[in-house]
Amino acid sequence: MFNFCKKIPLILSVFFYSFCSCDTSVVVNINKGVMKPVNIALNLFDPTDSIRDNFLRVVGNDLYGTFLFRPIPENAFMQILRGTAQKPTFTLWKTIGAQYLMNAELRVNGDALMVYAVLYDVLSEQVVGTLSISGTVKEWRKIAHIVANNIYERVTGEIGYFDTRILYVALQRKAYGGKIYRLAMMDQDGYNHQYLSDGSTIVLTPRFSPNGKEFSFFSYKDKIVNGRRVPIFAGVYRYNLQTGSVDLIARFNGMTYAPRYSPDGNLLVFSLSNRGSSSIYTFDLTTKRVTRLTKGKCIDTSPSYSPDGRYIVFNSDRGGTQQLYIMNSDGSNVRRLSFQKGRYATPVWSPRGDWIAFTKFGCGGFYIGVIHPDGSGERMLASGQLVEGPTWSPNGRVVMFSHQNYSGKEKIFSVDVTGYNKHEISTPTNATDPEWSARAHTR
Repeated sequence: MFNFCKKIPLILSVFFYSFCSCDTSVVVNINKGVMKPVNIALNLFDPTDSIRDNFLRVVGNDLYGTFLFRPIPENAFMQILRGTAQKPTFTLWKTIGAQYLMNAELRVNGDALMVYAVLYDVLSEQVVGTLSISGTVKEWRKIAHIVANNIYERVTGEIGYFDTRILYVALQRKAYGGKIYRLAMMDQDGYNHQYLSDGSTIVLTPRFSPNGKEFSFFSYKDKIVNGRRVPIFAGVYRYNLQTGSVDLIARFNGMTYAPRYSPDGNLLVFSLSNRGSSSIYTFDLTTKRVTRLTKGKCIDTSPSYSPDGRYIVFNSDRGGTQQLYIMNSDGSNVRRLSFQKGRYATPVWSPRGDWIAFTKFGCGGFYIGVIHPDGSGERMLASGQLVEGPTWSPNGRVVMFSHQNYSGKEKIFSVDVTGYNKHEISTPTNATDPEWSARAHTR
């Protein structure tokens, strides 16, 4: 068996052993529009029974939430395994319809927590992989997400995304009709929620850096002048998630929108509005050099890099209607991507490079859709009142977006790239403009 080792920085130490060279009889193709979830049994032995139920609940919810797995209820089990040293009687697990079996045990020693897990393909009666994780008891939820990640990866062949975070803008309405904007962050399943700003300024478009250690955002204060809200200062800021410090990156002559990092983290690409038009610029975070990429009297905005950094997708009205365009990263070779009816906005390139998600409005409603970078395969994933602002899971298979629900509240939803499994992510307030972290995080 080929084996490898990976360490989660700071506290967690994780050791993985990958697939055995055996033929598995269960194959999950997550590119299909309709599929039957695989049945998985989750067995966990905890001698102290201290966190067992909560741990299993997190792993089960992570897997079930993908609609690719159906955890089998424990009351259906015909064998209870008391540790990874005990071998399963496969006929008993086949009888209850299990296709995969996780046999795990956890040990608590003071503040230390150790989890061992073995994943079996029940039909072939083979070990798919083993996992060993050490951490602290306080990190039990993070460890549970990592266990779910590894099950997901071994069954689907895709990267797990359960140990990730979501940035978003929390909205609270004031009594006189205004809104309070606050930066907020939570785990991808809605837990460990925290506010990162106090609401004293308007904050928009938080965007993670590629390494997940910081994010950029746009912020401004305004005042009422002749009945209109006018910004009194505006700028692009950087929030350091390790120190909690907030630094001004730059202030520009005009309103700045949608700053996003380049894949190497060295540049910010954004649109700058001035005198009724909007152009796309880059800002070098090291040299502070500003480079203009597009010119003209049209409105070019919402730029997003391809994963390899070679191209930028954006939306523009240069053709008369608001459509999607792609250009080289230096601003050359601009070509139109979308040609359908309606208006397109907020394009975001998938981490895999195979899809571009976008917001579309007109044609009878609001939509979240995807299109291939060559302009083929356009289809809608979700529709509803004011659906907007898509962001991708790290494996490029789930799209998250904001949506005004039936009660008029703005909430965050996710949907599979196939267009199935749309569900709400719980937040304590109204929520908009979500941003999914690019990789698993550390605390």
